[in-house]
Amino acid sequence: MSQRVYRGLSIEDRQADRHHRFMDAALEVFGTRGYAGGTVSAICAEAGLSRRQFYELFGGREDLLIAVYDRIHAEARDAVLRAFTEVDGTAGIEDRTRPAIAAFFDSVAVDPRRMRIAFVEVGGVSARVEQHRINTRAEWTAFFSAAAAEFTGLSSSEFGFDYEASAFIGALTAAGHLWTSSDPRPDRDVVVDMLLRIILALAAGRSSPD
Repeated sequence: MSQRVYRGLSIEDRQADRHHRFMDAALEVFGTRGYAGGTVSAICAEAGLSRRQFYELFGGREDLLIAVYDRIHAEARDAVLRAFTEVDGTAGIEDRTRPAIAAFFDSVAVDPRRMRIAFVEVGGVSARVEQHRINTRAEWTAFFSAAAAEFTGLSSSEFGFDYEASAFIGALTAAGHLWTSSDPRPDRDVVVDMLLRIILALAAGRSSPD
């Protein structure tokens, strides 16, 4: 059976386009007005779509917040992974780690809307969103632990690299949020270098003899 086509687009293509427009609208509205100020009406107006079209794709604002939050974090992880893999495998830990930190900044912190949604607006929304935030932080911890094992050799421990990774994620997100919200603010590379010193210190602690 052939797909129904309207103005050159199939039903699936139109739904995908609407989903993309709602996601972009969520980034703008939640990222500038906050979740509390991001009503369905405001999101629909930003997307240029109707409330009916919104509810065809999302159960409510909370579902949309989770969707755009997940997109931000997925794109950040992809950027960090590319940065790790694109560096010469013979490079030292410093040369392999700095591009990854910079990639995170370029993916999240450079755009204050992304930083606000990723680390501010998800707080206090509901028990469901809070659990999702906790799960996402655990995914980042596992991601950095795996990256440390694969790209830096920091894998020999009963507890892996989880504690160091968790400490670094806290420093990374706090520094990113402070940098995004500061005016004036230091050059991005200054903050990246500071975070690099933190992760190198954690790595040095891991490799130090008991």
